[in-house]
Amino acid sequence: MKNLKETIGFIGAGNMATALISGLINSDQSASKIIASSPEQEHLEKLSNDFGIKTTNNNLEVVEVANIVILAVKPNIVQAVIDEIKDLVIDKDILIISIAAGVKIEKIESQIASPIRVIRAMPNTPASIMEGVTAICSNSNAQSNDIENAKYLFECVGKIAHIKEKDIDIFTALIGSGPAYVFYLIESLLDSSKNLHLSEQEKKNLLASMISGAANLALNSEDSPNVLRKKVTSPGGVTQTAIGEFETAELKEIIRKSMIAAEKRSIELGED
Repeated sequence: MKNLKETIGFIGAGNMATALISGLINSDQSASKIIASSPEQEHLEKLSNDFGIKTTNNNLEVVEVANIVILAVKPNIVQAVIDEIKDLVIDKDILIISIAAGVKIEKIESQIASPIRVIRAMPNTPASIMEGVTAICSNSNAQSNDIENAKYLFECVGKIAHIKEKDIDIFTALIGSGPAYVFYLIESLLDSSKNLHLSEQEKKNLLASMISGAANLALNSEDSPNVLRKKVTSPGGVTQTAIGEFETAELKEIIRKSMIAAEKRSIELGED
């Protein structure tokens, strides 16, 4: 297992920062090589107690000791954070990795009047249980070692895809927001389960396990999802009846249009 030689600093100590720190520690990264800052003392105490990392409420202290700084803050405060740390970032030639949703690389570059190395990342929420999917994209100044370090960092919490920034909006629509669609499906199936006389918890567990099993089958099978579906869809049977209702309602077209709308909204948010 690779270990990063660099010290990793987190500005922000919320759920995603916690997931990444947990993934690093579980991958045998030294706690002495990780530092996090936050105005929330409760978050810092939890990180310190759970993982043994150094914490501070001073963002500049993070930049002073780190070689890689991860911006794990809300998009609306990225500008204030960069204004605070940019002089040190330039002096130390620090790699910036931003996981702030919707914040373009160009926006970060424009705030710092010097060439900097920037990687933008879009992890999804299953990263919190080490089963995330993360897209990463880099600016022209980022070196191959920077990209390898970013890949390692996000592989600690799941799978990664190295994409071009122009593709990040459709990635966000399909995969970044994707877990919510699965939760919506579970919610919808639960609403349809009144004739199954089990507790709500049991039904939720069964439905979630069904989706997890089907997803793992799709992941591990050489067959396409279309072929896998046909293998369990007997003509005139129960499954075919449900699929027929989906087709009548043009569910595929609804999903396609929804992804177009979601991608458009992601583009709009990035332009704000």
